[in-house]
This record gives sequence, C-alpha cells and structure tokens, in this order.
Amino acid sequence: MRVLLALLVAGSVALAIVVARAEPAPDPARGVDGVAAWLSEMTGECTGYHKGEDFTAFVGPVRSKVYTPFVVEWGTCTKQPYERLGLLVLRPGLDTAWREALGRGEVMGDPDLVFGDGFALTGSIGMEYLGLKRLECTTANCSLVQIEHH
Repeated sequence: MRVLLALLVAGSVALAIVVARAEPAPDPARGVDGVAAWLSEMTGECTGYHKGEDFTAFVGPVRSKVYTPFVVEWGTCTKQPYERLGLLVLRPGLDTAWREALGRGEVMGDPDLVFGDGFALTGSIGMEYLGLKRLECTTANCSLVQIEHH
C-alpha cells in the first residue's frame, strides 16, 4: 500500500490528508500465472517462468513436508538476485503447520517465504518494496510482520 500525503489549504487552515492507495495484487483466480504476471508488472522482472517442477527438489525435503499440503500451485522465475525465485499459491494453514513442526523440532526459525494474500515467494531480498510480509513463529504463535526497508 502506498501512502500519499496531500496538503489542502483552506483559508488560513492547512489540513493534511492521508490517501492510501493499494498496490495491484495478483489475481488468485489466475493461480501462479497471476503471481508471475504481478511480479513482472511490479518489478519488471520475472523471466524464464516455469510451472510445476519438482517442488521437493526445489525447497528440500524438510520444507516440502511442511509446505506441500498448502501449495495449490507453484512455479519459478528469474528475478535478480535469484536465479530461481519460487512463486507459490497457497491455501490457508501453513502458519499452523510451521508452528507445529517447530514444536516437534522438525524445523528451526521462521519459514523462508514472504507472504501476500494467498501467495508466497521464496526470496527475501528486495521483497519489502512489494508490500509482502514475513511469517515469524514461536511454538505458541505465528505473526505476519511487515518487512523493514534497509
């Protein structure tokens, strides 16, 4: 979401008006094709797009075990600095599954994904400019947190 500040001067009174404008978001009905198109529109990058390769080979067996039940569709594209950036369309529940796997000692830390509404990407560098969030988890709770600009 972009926030614009407009200054309105009426007589001797100045008013500041904050206008929020939502960034375009992927169309969930278009699946991972929509995520790739959105990423390309937002960044000018998402080349070499491929759908549905071997997910376990891409994320590894531990993450695959936790992520796979929630992945509706996935693909990859090239977006610097990533040769293969993962694009995932998700169903709800990954946060709970990660927290439970954390409690069982199957995973450590937070998922290496950044999240939008119904989708995630496997990178973190530069994702703060896309309005995406990180999932921070403990064994008791998970929270989506805005990525800080560096």
